[in-house]
Formats: sequence, C-alpha cells, structure tokens
Amino acid sequence: MWHADEANLHEFRTKAREFLGQKDHFAIVNYLRMVIGQERGGHISPLAAYDAELDRFLILDVARYKYQPVWVSASDLFSAMNTPDADNGNKKRGFVLITRLTRQ
Repeated sequence: MWHADEANLHEFRTKAREFLGQKDHFAIVNYLRMVIGQERGGHISPLAAYDAELDRFLILDVARYKYQPVWVSASDLFSAMNTPDADNGNKKRGFVLITRLTRQ
C-alpha cells in the first residue's frame, strides 16, 4: 500500500503498469472523484489496464450503475490520489497492489 505522498507519478505509473501485466495481480486506487471530473467524494475502484501510448489507466468503477469504466490519464489519477482522506486521519489517498492467494 502506498499513500500518494510516499511515491511520485513515475513510481505509481511504473509499479501499477508492471503489476497489472502479471497474472493474478491487481491494483486498487483510492481517489477523489471530482479531480477527474466526476461528482465529489472519495472512491475506491480497481484498475483494469494501462495504455502506454496514451499514458492512461482504465478504472473499473465499482458503482457501475452510476459510472461506466473510464480511461484517466496517469497524471490526473495520481493527482486525484494525492488528496487528503478525512476518513483516514487526512492522510493522502493512494493505491494498493495485491495478488491472488495461491494454494499449494
């Protein structure tokens, strides 16, 4: 887990892009919706893909009834994560990289 103020745009882009390219690896972002042009409020959703040519991430919004999947520039998404989260002691929002647990 990284708070946005513990990383920079380049680190976020690199970590998320590399992670998304691996099987059973997932990236989840906590971001402020109004920074990317949506209604205000914080939100948590998974990333589905990265487009290197356009430097954009695909957010699969968990509130599909309200928001369709959306491509967001890496810099706009990082800016939306680099905002205080009142529900977490005003620490900056950020991202989590997780893997599927495999049983042996």
